[in-house]
Amino acid sequence: MGNRISIVMPTRNRVSLLRRALAGVQAQTVWDKEIVVVDDASTDGTIAMLANEFPHVKVVHHRFSRGASAARNSGVAAATGDWIFFHDDDDLMHPSHLADLLAATLAAPPNSLVAGRSRDFAVVGDEVVLGAPVWTAADRSDTDTLIQFLDPNGPRTITHTTILWPRHLFDRVKWDDTLSFYEDFDLCGRAILAGLHMRGREVGMYYIRVHAGPRLSAAGDDTAQLVSSARYWLKWAALLHHRLEHRAYAQVLRDGLMDCRIRLSNRPAGQAHMPQLEAAFRQWGGGRLYVTPRPRNRLKRAIGNAVVNFGGFPALHRLLGLVDSLRRTGKSYLDTLQAPATRTDSQDAAHIRYYEALSGSQTDAGRTRATMASRANR
Repeated sequence: MGNRISIVMPTRNRVSLLRRALAGVQAQTVWDKEIVVVDDASTDGTIAMLANEFPHVKVVHHRFSRGASAARNSGVAAATGDWIFFHDDDDLMHPSHLADLLAATLAAPPNSLVAGRSRDFAVVGDEVVLGAPVWTAADRSDTDTLIQFLDPNGPRTITHTTILWPRHLFDRVKWDDTLSFYEDFDLCGRAILAGLHMRGREVGMYYIRVHAGPRLSAAGDDTAQLVSSARYWLKWAALLHHRLEHRAYAQVLRDGLMDCRIRLSNRPAGQAHMPQLEAAFRQWGGGRLYVTPRPRNRLKRAIGNAVVNFGGFPALHRLLGLVDSLRRTGKSYLDTLQAPATRTDSQDAAHIRYYEALSGSQTDAGRTRATMASRANR
């Protein structure tokens, strides 16, 4: 097996962000790579920009939008590398991210999927603000890793964009194009079921952009996201039910199924899923209804559980609406990101600022690679 890396990047109507993301890929210190952009029926001049500014990029074009998962599958089918790296079109990465991931993956035990580091970022005015670096445990059981993917209220320490995926895996496992949310956790989980093991390493750095508004194309309407969530938990409720260790997943699956029942109960588009969600909830040992995420305050928890059990989901939504109307407006997640405070923070901010400053003119690949590679040592 060689070590050529194929970077697969789905995109739709984000020509400006795509330009910056591609500049970051070109700056990678790994030389044996190819870039595969899958254009999911963009109408903003993406195809023309790619032809004019990135003529070496392999482009796959969808005439009709098929979603990010289908686009990633198309990219994998067109890729020629030994390793696949998935890059979102609005994100960036440290110049040595791929090189560090490759070295760590080659040094790991057989059948390992090495998950590196990531951190959130946003550009507010002229300033770059950052979240804390995140990575997962070095050695954790497959069961515990699956529990993290299934816990609707748990920490998120693994993302598909911090992993180098062996190309041969996709002969058996594809992105589920029926999912538009949690599709990355689904892929990671099915890779574990296929015999691979997630291992965290404090290497690389992938920068995940935090947008000021919703990332959903239909801002303000999260119905499609909620329906996809229901499909995800129903799928995994079926996948894990006959496994020997299935009892270990019971609580997080019940929480995920209950969360979907609450959120979809007042959505017309969600009614078709409600009987399946209830059946799966009971199959996994669920009985009485409860509020999730569980309030930390015992009295609030008791009130919420009583309301949903005696008055049903409509009464719970009325209670939650009342609570929201009385609650003071809190900070958004964007407000929690911080200005650089350490040398590493400043270096990460400098990489991000460089890509953000790129103009609409054609990127000089050689100059970009040399400039950014000189900054790669920390």
